[in-house]
Amino acid sequence: MSLTKNTLYSVAIIALSMSFIGSANAQRGGGGGGGGTRAITQIEGDLYRFQNNQHFSIFLVTSDGVIMGDPINRGAAEWLKEEIATRFGVPVKYVVYSHHHADHASGGAVFADTATLIGHENMLAQIAPPADPDAALPPRLAALDANENGTVELDEAQGQLANRFRGLDANRDGSLSGFELAAARGGDVLRPDETYTDSMTLELGGQTVELHYFGKSHSDNMTIMYFPAEKTVFTVDFITVNRLPFRDFAEGYLPDLIEAIRQTEALDFDVVAPGHGVLGNRQDVVAHRQYIEALVDQVSQGIADGKSVADLQGEISFDQYSSWAQYDQWLPLNIAGAYRILSE
Repeated sequence: MSLTKNTLYSVAIIALSMSFIGSANAQRGGGGGGGGTRAITQIEGDLYRFQNNQHFSIFLVTSDGVIMGDPINRGAAEWLKEEIATRFGVPVKYVVYSHHHADHASGGAVFADTATLIGHENMLAQIAPPADPDAALPPRLAALDANENGTVELDEAQGQLANRFRGLDANRDGSLSGFELAAARGGDVLRPDETYTDSMTLELGGQTVELHYFGKSHSDNMTIMYFPAEKTVFTVDFITVNRLPFRDFAEGYLPDLIEAIRQTEALDFDVVAPGHGVLGNRQDVVAHRQYIEALVDQVSQGIADGKSVADLQGEISFDQYSSWAQYDQWLPLNIAGAYRILSE
């Protein structure tokens, strides 16, 4: 079958929706759009946490409407919209994207009739349709192109890219081009109506929410939602509680991630509400940073000593974190991802 570039773009968007279901399942342990575990729990006062399987979002109810975080996906957003209307009788007025990844930011269109969608300015480039049909591979993926043919074949792919390969391969030619990868970024993510650069304050119904960008972390467009009255921060993917960072830091940045966590620590909060896993406190955020610092230190030293990934995977262990979720499964992947990033 021969596909035009326009058709390929459309197919790639559909492919991404399917590939992200597989990719996100590793984080949430459940399906993407329908059913599963959904719940609303109170954090503090008018601040609530929304669960969709193993993904979580957050929302603040005010007399004039709701300020909420990630829509997660279309099915989750439709469920939440109905629940908010039924329980609280006010519309959603703001939807704040944590970042562009489709397993958190899909479904914003559900709220577009009442809400302003907000994201960091870097998000626009990440979800934009590809302008160049002959786009080159992004630098980090170009490093995987061992045969230097301008594409990534399945046997060259690593980590999440390997897991998502078949879904992203829109024309089914057994390789991923720069165009396919660029086309796949958007998924079901609706473009934000407003963007900001460093920080932004939302005021609604006498309540305030601060949005902060602390630099590159899990993505280059990560927004931290800070609720000063409730002393709560909403952090997605780059901070979790008593759980290792996700797999191999795909699309992540080191050591930038450490600085982003440090700046988050500088906020006056008592509760951290991650996009995955359990609620925590300030010390949990500090512990997460300290784990990543220790990992970076040991991997950096290993690279300086000329050791391989396999060498370090056999040598590095962190007994003080061995009780954390996914320790056995993800530590080797954390090491491999840190090695890749720090070797660039």
